[in-house]
Amino acid sequence: MIVEPLQLTVSAAFAGLNAGSAISADQIDAAEKRLGLALPEALKDYYLVAGGYPEMMEKDFHLFSPEKLRIEGDYLVFCEESQGGAVWGIHRNNLLTLPNPRVEGRAGNAQKWFSESSKLSAFLLGIGAWQALLSQEETARCELPEKQLKKIEAQFDYIGERSLRLGGHRVGLIYRDAAAPLIAAYLFNSEMLYVGTPEEGLIERIEELSGLDFEWL
Repeated sequence: MIVEPLQLTVSAAFAGLNAGSAISADQIDAAEKRLGLALPEALKDYYLVAGGYPEMMEKDFHLFSPEKLRIEGDYLVFCEESQGGAVWGIHRNNLLTLPNPRVEGRAGNAQKWFSESSKLSAFLLGIGAWQALLSQEETARCELPEKQLKKIEAQFDYIGERSLRLGGHRVGLIYRDAAAPLIAAYLFNSEMLYVGTPEEGLIERIEELSGLDFEWL
């Protein structure tokens, strides 16, 4: 479902680097047997493509490895905030009936769950790009009202088909020039564009081309 866009994210963020201890299909199968349910295709894809890169699993969001997936009430919990302030999961009914289920969140020790993303694929593609850019040597951000997103479409491509990437709070982008490695994430709730690159001077070049005004992080 999201193998190709995840591969695009990984290749842009970690070019020339080999994955560490990758997550195997056997680990996924064992988790399904332990939990007594089938994991969504998008989550399996994330494990198989990005699971070998610690930055993709544990940077700002901590995605649980298959062995640490757990059931809380009616939810399969698969992700938590790095500081443990929130967790994200999928309701059992949606796991059983939807190929690309909704993601819900729960803050701290609260009992009530809230809607986070209408599609698991959008949640995973968004945080995958976010984790990848935060791992880069140079990172920056700028304000960009959503109605002005078209302003950067000449330099950037979205990560994933529209039907898979939309529905969450963030979306990933890749700089169109393959020789200039840069990955980005746009946050709809704050209307901020974040970028990350290992290449010195690239962000300044993009500022000149796009007219954006970045603040270094």
